[in-house]
Amino acid sequence: MSTHKEYALIAILATAAIIGVGPAFGDSMSGMSSLENNTQGMSGSNTTTVQPIIIPVTLPFSLTTDKTVYDRQSVILVTGHVQNVIPGVPVTLRVSDSLGNVVEVNQLTVDNSGNFNTTINTSSPLWTSDGTYTIYGQYGEQQGMRTAQTQFSIGGSGGASSCQSDQLSATVNNEMYCINYSISGGTATGATLSMSSKTLTVSLQATSNGQITLQIPRSVLDAKSGVNDGSFFVLVDGEEKDNFTDTPSADTRTLTIPFSIGAEQIQIIGTQIVPEFGPIAALVLAIAIVSIIAVSAKTGLRLMPKY
Repeated sequence: MSTHKEYALIAILATAAIIGVGPAFGDSMSGMSSLENNTQGMSGSNTTTVQPIIIPVTLPFSLTTDKTVYDRQSVILVTGHVQNVIPGVPVTLRVSDSLGNVVEVNQLTVDNSGNFNTTINTSSPLWTSDGTYTIYGQYGEQQGMRTAQTQFSIGGSGGASSCQSDQLSATVNNEMYCINYSISGGTATGATLSMSSKTLTVSLQATSNGQITLQIPRSVLDAKSGVNDGSFFVLVDGEEKDNFTDTPSADTRTLTIPFSIGAEQIQIIGTQIVPEFGPIAALVLAIAIVSIIAVSAKTGLRLMPKY
C-alpha cells in the first residue's frame, strides 16, 4: 500500500471515530442536563436529601487522661492506643510542668491490641507547680517514630488547696512544697524556703511554751556531711538552739524544736535545698541510659570493647 493510501485510510478512521463519539457525548450531556432539570423540579415530599459519607479517622497514636483538672492528692489515669504494634517496643511517656521541667518519665508495655495504660500520682515531690502539665508520648523506632501529647492542669481554677490542713505550705521561686507538721503552744502561720541560704523559715504565734515537729522531705531540705547525714543549724528568733531532736529516715528528716512563749520565727538551715536540676538531672540521665540501651539492642553497638 502506498503512503498516500495509508494517510487516506487513517483520515477515514479518525473521522468515523469523531462522528461516533460525538452523539454519545451529546447524549451524555443531554442526560445530565435532564437530571439537573428533574432535580430542580423536585419539591415537598419528593425532595431527596443526600447524606455525606463520613469515614472515621483512627489516629496512629492516641493519648488521654481520665480528667482535665486535678489537685495535689490525685491519681491520674493515662490511657492510649497505637496502631501497627511493634513487638517488644514500649511507649515512652514524659511529663513536663508549666515551667518545662520534666517531672515524670516512664516506659509502658503495649498489649497485642495496641492498648496501654498507667497511673501517675500528683503528690510526688517533683510536682511543685500549679498550672498546665503536658504528657508527651513516643512510640516506634527511629525511622517512623510516632508521637502524641495531651494536657491537664493542677490547682488554679480548680480551687483545690495545694497542701492539706496538717501541712505547711513552703514556697520558693513561686513553687510550693508541702511539709507535714504538728504544733503545741501556738500556731504556725506560714513558711518559706530560701535557695540562697538553704533555709526553711517557719512563722508562728507562740501563746505559751511549746514545740513544733516538722517532717521535712529530703528532696526539699537536707543536711549532709559528705555522704552521711549532717546536723541542721536551728535558730529561734535569731538565737541558735541545740535542744532539738532530729529523727532521720530514708525520705525525711523529722525535727522537733521547742520554743518559748512569744516566739515568732524558726529558721532551719541545711546544706542541700530543692535542687533546681538535681531530680530533673537524674531523670534526664535515666532517659539517656534507656536510649543507649535501646540503640545498643537495635544496632548491636557495644558499650565495652571486645577483646
